[in-house]
Amino acid sequence: MRDTISPSERQCTFGEFIKKRRESLGKSLRELALELNMTPAYLSDIEKGNRYAPEKYLHRFVELLYITGEDIDFFYELAGKSRNNVYPDLNEYIANNSIARVALRRARDYNITESQWQQFIDMICSNKERRS
Repeated sequence: MRDTISPSERQCTFGEFIKKRRESLGKSLRELALELNMTPAYLSDIEKGNRYAPEKYLHRFVELLYITGEDIDFFYELAGKSRNNVYPDLNEYIANNSIARVALRRARDYNITESQWQQFIDMICSNKERRS
């Protein structure tokens, strides 16, 4: 099992990532498709970038490909990019949290930098660690 994304995986599409991860685990396309309860042809189309994985399969990909920690964020970034920048792990949260939408709009309006976002993320993580 692995828990970090290789440099070559960081440079690929969602489908290429799935294929590389599957192959690195020694799983055949048919084997992973069976575990996902998906046809091999459909999984092949996902790997080739001809289709995107339906949301109902994303959590299973995470489990079956042993994607953990911060690598999950990267996985969902690739999934979102493959879906024309619709990020399946965030849509419901943003839709159900009006203050998050306000915060994002303010960040946009004030042109928050990547460094400022990172400070915000660090603060959130620090607060969570203090609560634990």
